[in-house]
Amino acid sequence: MKHLVLGCAISIALMGCTTTETIVFDTSDASQVVESYSQIHWVNVEPTKRVNFSIDENNQNFEFPTGVSPVAAFNIDTQGKELDLEIISYFKKTVLYPNALLLNENNQVLKSFGTEDFEYKHAYGFEGDRLTTEVTIQPVGKQRVKLLIYTTPELISGESEVLHPVKLDAIARGNYPPDVPNPKVPHSQFGELSIVAKVDSAIVVDEPIAVSSTDTAQKKFTEDLAAKDQADVGTAPIISTQVNVENDQITLSSEQQQFYLTSIENAVEVGMLDKALALLEEAKALNVEGAQQVFVKAVNAK
Repeated sequence: MKHLVLGCAISIALMGCTTTETIVFDTSDASQVVESYSQIHWVNVEPTKRVNFSIDENNQNFEFPTGVSPVAAFNIDTQGKELDLEIISYFKKTVLYPNALLLNENNQVLKSFGTEDFEYKHAYGFEGDRLTTEVTIQPVGKQRVKLLIYTTPELISGESEVLHPVKLDAIARGNYPPDVPNPKVPHSQFGELSIVAKVDSAIVVDEPIAVSSTDTAQKKFTEDLAAKDQADVGTAPIISTQVNVENDQITLSSEQQQFYLTSIENAVEVGMLDKALALLEEAKALNVEGAQQVFVKAVNAK
């Protein structure tokens, strides 16, 4: 059984007046471990909507190949239109590091979301530190899709690093972040989460179901960095430097400086803040003009 609390809120994730629904799972057979998707209690979700919920001891438990986990299960109406879906897990004293499965109406897996698909986003505005992923779904006709959120024993034993509040304050003021260690938050099998489901009423899809997700940008950025590293080793370096003998300082061309600025911006955009900070420090050491401003602007745009 589930209890619903409905309201209307101005959501950061969605434009305009978005219905917010809070679901409290209260499964009478929560102690029972189920092994079939057909045994799962799926909660119906109608877009456009933000659904807040917790995964705790009251949720149904499912046995995955990786082990048993409490789950949150949703049956989402696509309305025959392109559906944008976001999964969010919030950092508190602990955090549930999610995995997820996207299924069709026949319980066939369309896409799996692993650890690498979720990116960390630092606290900003009304949103706290969180793990998030997004996917765009193009269904056939009026097909519904199912979303199953869970975690794994391996993830539960881990921890995640969040950006120190002192660094956030410095960034907001346009200052260079101080060299203080970031706090680490332990993972848990329980946590507070949200999903955001919205449809584009202008797009009606007749092609077979397809999905694309935000991990593409991060993978592309990682691949670009790897390609750069490989080029540095095997051929002429992408960033070549010229040493000024008089003052023993490294001088970069405008193209080389722009490479640093673009790389910093891209790293922030895909959630790789540690990489962005490392590039920022390197850029500052090489006297790249505007690096600090690009970093602050990119962070504030997240």
